[in-house]
Amino acid sequence: MTRLRIGHHWKREPSASPLDSIALELDGVNLLSGAVEEPLAEVVPALVEAVAALHAGKRRLAQVSLTEAHLELVLRRVGPDIELSVASLARPAHLLRPPIRVDADELTKATRQSGQRFLQDVTKLAPKALSATAARKLGEALQGLGKAAPHAEEKPVPPTPLRIEPVSVPGFGFELKDISPASREAPSKGTSGALAPLLGAGEVWLALPGRPQAWRAPGPPFLTVLELSRQAVELARAVELGEARFEFEPAGVRPRLTLDLPGRRAKLGPTGTWFELEPKALLSALFQLGEALGLAFAEAHRVQVSNPYLVEMAERCREGLSHLRGAHKPPEAEGEARERKSPPTRGESRPLKVPGKLRRLRFEKLWEQRGLEEPEEARLLLGRHGPVYCAPGLAGAFSRKDGALLWRRAASLGVAASADGHAVAADDTRVYGFTGRGSGARWLHDHDGIPLGPLLLRQDGLLLTLSEDRTAVAFAEATGREVWRLAPPRTQRGWMATQGHRALLSTDSGYLYGLDLEDGQVRYRLRSPLPFHGAPVAWGRRFLALLGRGSHHALLLADAHTGEAQWTFEPDLLLPSTPLPVGQRVLLAGMREQDGFLVCLDARGRKVWERALHLGPGPYALAPLPRAVVVTSASGAAARVALNGQVDWRVGAAGEPLITALPARTARDVTLIAGEVVRAVDPRGGQVLAEVSAGVGLVALQADVRLNLYFLDDAGTLSAYRLGSHFAVVK
Repeated sequence: MTRLRIGHHWKREPSASPLDSIALELDGVNLLSGAVEEPLAEVVPALVEAVAALHAGKRRLAQVSLTEAHLELVLRRVGPDIELSVASLARPAHLLRPPIRVDADELTKATRQSGQRFLQDVTKLAPKALSATAARKLGEALQGLGKAAPHAEEKPVPPTPLRIEPVSVPGFGFELKDISPASREAPSKGTSGALAPLLGAGEVWLALPGRPQAWRAPGPPFLTVLELSRQAVELARAVELGEARFEFEPAGVRPRLTLDLPGRRAKLGPTGTWFELEPKALLSALFQLGEALGLAFAEAHRVQVSNPYLVEMAERCREGLSHLRGAHKPPEAEGEARERKSPPTRGESRPLKVPGKLRRLRFEKLWEQRGLEEPEEARLLLGRHGPVYCAPGLAGAFSRKDGALLWRRAASLGVAASADGHAVAADDTRVYGFTGRGSGARWLHDHDGIPLGPLLLRQDGLLLTLSEDRTAVAFAEATGREVWRLAPPRTQRGWMATQGHRALLSTDSGYLYGLDLEDGQVRYRLRSPLPFHGAPVAWGRRFLALLGRGSHHALLLADAHTGEAQWTFEPDLLLPSTPLPVGQRVLLAGMREQDGFLVCLDARGRKVWERALHLGPGPYALAPLPRAVVVTSASGAAARVALNGQVDWRVGAAGEPLITALPARTARDVTLIAGEVVRAVDPRGGQVLAEVSAGVGLVALQADVRLNLYFLDDAGTLSAYRLGSHFAVVK
């Protein structure tokens, strides 16, 4: 007996996007185990439309994605039956169980009954969950399930096995036992199944010196090779970072392979004997296996050339092979290509050249821009040619010399921009990509109407941004193709950061997601009983995250690659600042008993020291200095504290408090402290060198490598000041 069961918990707390379990039971066995928190407004219509397409004979293949559980339900029409396969694309990729055939009429009846009940319930309890178009399509699909199915006889197609032996040692071979029946149908949009042609039976094996089949993995070769290509990327990073040891079970199948990377040897299993193995040779074999499998499917049936799963895997393997080749350096004697000296870092600033001890600076106003939109929600960045203004609906860059507008991007559904001139703008129907000063878009694509920005991060050829401060979206920098998207459930606010090959998304729902930048797969999901506050802060190969509710806060340290929490520290502070890692120490400022305190932790989460700040009420902001930190408050008071806990100097308040505390900026060996009056101080002794009136509405402060100052206030005025003169005492 076939039954489709949909959870009822969402009915107790109806929302705009009902989340609940969905089960496909065959004789009491749930084929979709793990699908406990799926977006029903997406999954149920997709499943109904997929079964309706197979029932009407429009398609032979269909596929339904269960994104939260990382499952793919693949359906294939085989005469009077429908073959069901459930594949998990999480780590490691595998089939949950062998393909199962069910009676098509039973599955059609069960899907129709459950779909009708869901449509009635969602229309009554959560009418906003389904748009008018989606509800109409679901109703049409349900009507199609009630019609008689056309009878069409299918001629049996003989299987076409294919076996590819390893071309080298170490090397991988594979066998496809049947690539004909499903592979002949081209993947397309809608309910067709791009994964179904790739789930044929077979096996993959590894040949090592003296052992033709040292390791063997039966099952769909595509899923095995997909996981091997992911593990190859991790091995490549381990080789690049110079790690001493790397262990993994190839594609999640035993025995475990242990690699001694510096010694260039390996062993199988915990008790195996060591044998010589070049890590780069194994890497080359892993990446070549992915290319060979994709080529095998493409040669068998040309329609699979554009299969998105094969295209993605082939791109990963080609990129891995390109990194293995290394860079070609022609001999300098031939004069072909000489190595150039690396230019100084853009954000690097050198101290002012003075003959003695600096005593006084003078700043003069350079230019002013008024009437900028949404200043309280804007960010002020520093670009190559001047400041960059990033607001939710507008982004623009200004010349540092005269304030001339260098470029401007505006869109109805938001703009995301970075300091280097990259911008992504969205309207109701299109999303546009811009680079630099050009007025025309570099690329454009159809858009589903979600707002974007203003945050934009660039990493590994991707442009990453947030939609409505909670949905993470990644676009390909060169083409604008949406590579992946993650919408965490029950989230109102999220913060995103990147660290190496991970995108980190912390949410106010108490979850922190670690995503693979390349494909957006959730590699881990860190659960906390308290909501997160702010973006994760990178600290080597780990990250720091602040979480809390009310007066209870905690600081968490976790591994950025695996998401494993290493320690949690409860600072007993109100209004805690963003944590600041400096060397092997972590600093955190907050309030306790009407005074500010600075807490220093070591790498194991143990408190090293704690100092009272005496800077007035919080909140506070931290900024690094060599072997020290500058703590600033909203009133403009600041203190420099060395890493040993000694307070080197302290300056008092500078007028009325600002909206929030702004971190100090240091340029050309001068530290700028934000307040109603911005003060330039000597970072070593704390002497005030200059004062510039900024006003109580100051919301952002920047200082470039030429010691030009840029102020943004809550009225939308951007002011620029330049260094007019400086005075020093000559000894």
